[in-house]
Amino acid sequence: MNYGEWVLLQDRRGRNYLFRLKEGGSFDTQRGSLRHQQILEAGYGGSVATPQGEPFTVHRPTLEDYVLHMPREATPTYPKDAATIAFLLDLAPGMRVLEAGSGSGGLTLFLARAVGPGGQVWSYEWRERHQARARHNLQAFEDWHNVTWVLGDLAELEPPAQPFDGVALDLMEPWNVLPALTPALKPDRFVVCYLPNLTQVVALLEHLKAQALPYLHERTLEVIHREWDIRPPVAHPSFQQVGHTAFLVQLRRLAGNGKP
Repeated sequence: MNYGEWVLLQDRRGRNYLFRLKEGGSFDTQRGSLRHQQILEAGYGGSVATPQGEPFTVHRPTLEDYVLHMPREATPTYPKDAATIAFLLDLAPGMRVLEAGSGSGGLTLFLARAVGPGGQVWSYEWRERHQARARHNLQAFEDWHNVTWVLGDLAELEPPAQPFDGVALDLMEPWNVLPALTPALKPDRFVVCYLPNLTQVVALLEHLKAQALPYLHERTLEVIHREWDIRPPVAHPSFQQVGHTAFLVQLRRLAGNGKP
């Protein structure tokens, strides 16, 4: 652990606090302050306490921790959804994946880690402010130097020399970009659309049929995590739950004209 690195403090109630260690810095609470030097000396996995006796444990933040606490211009893709998108795209190290839009960079971070330093992520966004935030968030936490940032309209995409292994779309109307996007995706690979409401899902599938695009609708799902508060001998579901966040629509690209 060194100054400049991210650290996550957890109090005895399980509340988390994310910040960078700074030389001469302090973490201030209602129950006293902790000098950053104390935290650094404790190290990841260690424990510290304020002069008033308030205890904290010291942790290296996970990608989930960072995405939930990082600065944002737009609501980030929740980690539970981002991890599932990478799973539905069947990503592996060395692959090439496209995403739109960049948002606050949460999904970008998950995709960049999935394809690794030998892979490549192309992140499209038409709002310069959002992409600047996404770029900053990625570089501040974990930069594999494998993300290409593109400011522009994905509907005007020119097919690349090498097609993509997967596409993640966090757009209100993904059907508007699919005609331009389809030639850029390898046959038998996947598009995953992140859609907040079911009306958008139905509209997407209707547009696919109307446009005669070469895709199979593999599945539509939502990711629900139900956390539990376990304090033996008492156990019950946590009172604060993250329920519905979005529907994930997995489409498989077919070869040729798309007729099975």
